Amino acid sequence: MARKRIGELLEELGYVTKDQIEVALDVQKLNGKSLGEILVALSFVSPQELAQAIAYQAGKEFIDLTLYTPSLEALKVLDKQTALQLEALPLSLSDGKLKVAVSDPFNINIVDILKRRSGMDVEIVVADRENILRSIEIYYAELESPLREQIREQIKLAQQGEANVPRLVELILNHAIVERATDIHMSPEDIASHTFFRIDGVLHHYYSLPKDLHPAVVSRIKILGGMDISEQRLPQDGGFSYTFVGESYDVRVSTIPTASGENVVMRLLPKNLSLFNLKNLGFEPDILKRFEEVISKPHGMILVTGPTGSGKTTTLYASLRRINFLRKNVLTVEDPVEYRFPFIKQTQVNEKAGYTFPVAIRHFLRQDPDVILIGEIRDEETAEMALRAAITGHLVLSTLHTNDAVSAIPRLVDLGIKEYMIASGLLAVSAQRLIRKVCEFCAQRYRASKEYLRKFGFSKKSIESIVASDTIIIRRGKGCEHCKGTGYLGRTAIVELMVMDEELGDMVVRGYPPMAIIHRAKEKGMRTLKEDGLVKVIKGETTPEEVMRVVG
Repeated sequence: MARKRIGELLEELGYVTKDQIEVALDVQKLNGKSLGEILVALSFVSPQELAQAIAYQAGKEFIDLTLYTPSLEALKVLDKQTALQLEALPLSLSDGKLKVAVSDPFNINIVDILKRRSGMDVEIVVADRENILRSIEIYYAELESPLREQIREQIKLAQQGEANVPRLVELILNHAIVERATDIHMSPEDIASHTFFRIDGVLHHYYSLPKDLHPAVVSRIKILGGMDISEQRLPQDGGFSYTFVGESYDVRVSTIPTASGENVVMRLLPKNLSLFNLKNLGFEPDILKRFEEVISKPHGMILVTGPTGSGKTTTLYASLRRINFLRKNVLTVEDPVEYRFPFIKQTQVNEKAGYTFPVAIRHFLRQDPDVILIGEIRDEETAEMALRAAITGHLVLSTLHTNDAVSAIPRLVDLGIKEYMIASGLLAVSAQRLIRKVCEFCAQRYRASKEYLRKFGFSKKSIESIVASDTIIIRRGKGCEHCKGTGYLGRTAIVELMVMDEELGDMVVRGYPPMAIIHRAKEKGMRTLKEDGLVKVIKGETTPEEVMRVVG
């Protein structure tokens, strides 16, 4: 049977629209590249989404290499040059069979060459080409000279008075990226300076540096971030771009003075389009369906709430990808622009020049917009103008710092917004958190009772509404090389989606307390953050301990 064309398959999987394929075909006439390559170049699909479609087409397993650490034994089977030529990454050895990730599963020559070179049976899985080439560079380098050993060597040299601080900072950045860290903390104490990486939302201690090396490390980071190295008494913010093995990162730097010296935090922001897919974020199917219905509305305001680092911006961008921006005029004002999208007019706040969120919204309304994205609602003027835009025929997306969905209403009231405006302009509020997922490589199943779940703060009513049987099978990770012994690998979102309707709007206008609104929203089918976490526990995606850690 003939294979489906890649464009048809991507459309069937919901990754692209007919309009996007038509634009890509137009571009193809100009440069002659494959349709898949053009769709990626236009950022209509991510390399990972293209690879998922190819895997589906070939009937092979798709592997996300950002969450997979190849075994050293497998890497030794194939030399680096051959791996690069074949664009094939050895992953594991088991019972004399070599598991290999390739980007083109239809190339039978690759399998023949791999069999001859390895002398083994070969199992093919699919990954995206960019990640395969990147992983080959990273892991073969680790095979020769592990980053951890290089950093320890630099620390020894520093103890001998021969510190190469720029190289040390570069190695720490590289190691953090390899370990999937989102933040690097350089924290001085009385006898040493400590380096922590935040991985999947949890801090892990990695290195202790000599205390007298800390000021030089801070100065180096400040220079990279365009900050004042002579000012050590006041907090500072800065940033720089960093490239590691062909992938670009925005690095945000923040320093504060402490009793032991300046504390530095660097946030690593990869420019990775694959993050921005609502299906990949962890929305449960019923919530995803309701959320997609809301973002397809022609006007109204949608708020995404949660603390810093809960994935609000990622959800906003994923929402933008579900909007047909070839047929709608989409404008954004952000602080700063974190990721660039084609066919979307993105602007950045500039306080010094007087370009603020309210100024941007005022001018956007003269640009014939369909959709307006506002990075964050921080003050009364922004809130009022955003709601006015929502009421006057525009779809407005923004974020707000509140703990749950219903708290967005009193927060808007605190900002001076009238209840009738909230009721008429607010479409939905989505509160979210990120929780760690059970490691798929070492997950173990075990039995649990309803009483056991109650120990983690789940109410009897929630358990009864979500859990059908008396005994439940749930999972936890044993700990392995992939998850660094934690039992968790990767993160997913838990979501509390409150969709406003006439009745809830009327309750807002009448000044009902938040608890009464929550109660009615739950009667209409809303799940709280904790209840959505419980759904993921029952599905084996996370643990009760993790849900309790994140939402209490």
